[in-house]
Amino acid sequence: MGFRYQMTFIDEVAEPTAEVIRAKSCPPALKTPTFTKNANNLGSMHERKRLALQVSKLEERSQQLSILRGQVERGAPQGQAIPSLGSYGHPNICRRPCILMMRGTCQKGADCGFCHLAHEARVPSFDKQQRDFLKLLPPVTFLEMILPYVRKTVEASELPGACRVLQLLESEIVVRATGGTTVQRTPRKIRYVLERMSLANLVSLICSTLRGNFSKLMSIELKDLRETTKILEF
Repeated sequence: MGFRYQMTFIDEVAEPTAEVIRAKSCPPALKTPTFTKNANNLGSMHERKRLALQVSKLEERSQQLSILRGQVERGAPQGQAIPSLGSYGHPNICRRPCILMMRGTCQKGADCGFCHLAHEARVPSFDKQQRDFLKLLPPVTFLEMILPYVRKTVEASELPGACRVLQLLESEIVVRATGGTTVQRTPRKIRYVLERMSLANLVSLICSTLRGNFSKLMSIELKDLRETTKILEF
């Protein structure tokens, strides 16, 4: 008797393989977020910018001190005595007006950290709604809104070294505007306040609205500008 196979299926049986077990102490690798790289790049740009500005400030201050020494040696007349420490750079970069002096007299006298000189009007400021509006703006839009007023005060002040504040602001806009910018029309009430702000007020506004390395750089730049003005006016 013979056998005939017809329509027969043969299944291949795979040999069992050992399961790969991952150690519990080794978590899966996570993909590095792209924003971390961008943040690092922005931080390095700020650091390079800070170093470049520091070098330029040292060179400019050295030149200013040389000029001042020459004036002293020649017996050149000095400016009027500054009534207080906070009055240097009046009215562009001086401190806020001294409340005690406005009421009559200040016991600290020349050691007072606020301005003792007369101001034309009350220090301009924003209300809460206006401050919230500025904080909600994209950083580059906010900086572009402030730029014309900073440029105007720097050009009108004639302060030695004030142009560095403008250069720092312009370079920051270039760094942040890599993806394009959106033109934002300045509201009338905000424009009214900005037009009446001094250079110190504008820098303080930037530092209070934005956070991070740029605000620190602006604050340091204003401090150095006041120190330079103090040396020249002393």
